Amino acid sequence: MALHSTRHPQLNGAIEAEIIPRLVMAHASTLERVPAAIPASAQEAADFAELVLEADDDRAVACIQAHRDHGETLERIYLDLLVPTANHLRHLWADDERDFADVTLALWRLQQLLRHFSPAFCAELAVAPAGLRVLLTTAPGDRREIGHMMFGLVLAGEFFRRDGFDTWIEPDTADRGFVETLRTQWFNVVEFFATSDKKLDDLASNIRMVRRESSNQDIGVLVCGPAFIERPELVLLVGGDGVVSDLSREASQARHVVSLLTERR
Repeated sequence: MALHSTRHPQLNGAIEAEIIPRLVMAHASTLERVPAAIPASAQEAADFAELVLEADDDRAVACIQAHRDHGETLERIYLDLLVPTANHLRHLWADDERDFADVTLALWRLQQLLRHFSPAFCAELAVAPAGLRVLLTTAPGDRREIGHMMFGLVLAGEFFRRDGFDTWIEPDTADRGFVETLRTQWFNVVEFFATSDKKLDDLASNIRMVRRESSNQDIGVLVCGPAFIERPELVLLVGGDGVVSDLSREASQARHVVSLLTERR
């Protein structure tokens, strides 16, 4: 029996009004933008989704650790299990099989798993600090996608951090704090995550705002998301410098953009 969004009206309201803003303020691509080398089966992703839906944190951690014990790197576990799980959760909500509150909290638990394994993930490469900073944010879109987008931003942040970047997450470009951060903090690159191509004009406006307000007048701008993978030429339409299609190459793409902009001075 499907669980409809009217099942928890008060909980849904609390999540939108209180929990999500707190996740955003705490700084906690598409997730479908990262092709897995050996994708998890649909059943494996569905089973893992049930663990986070049921808040079975110990079993979720044990499952990831079991994969590690069998020789899998956290990179592959993230891309081959957690990303498909997040996509599965998104579809559960879109198909009205689980409500907004259930799925948002489950996606938040996926974020917590990333944090739990963060030291081990960064230790897999042990890259020295790059002296570069990246600001991760979302393109204008559906606020109901915030759980999925936040997981994507946190995951991208883990890959950047592992590659020696200092990372900062500011999901809401409409918030006054976003512009204040641009003005008072130095960033080499900003990356926008877009869930669709329905608000490209708004994204282009946001990118112009970033270039205008940033304390770094040579700031690089990357874009990511399904629309940009399918039509990379859209980056020219919105005024970005590059398209991210693979999390494992994200940091190297950012370095390349910074290098090009530095040479152009």
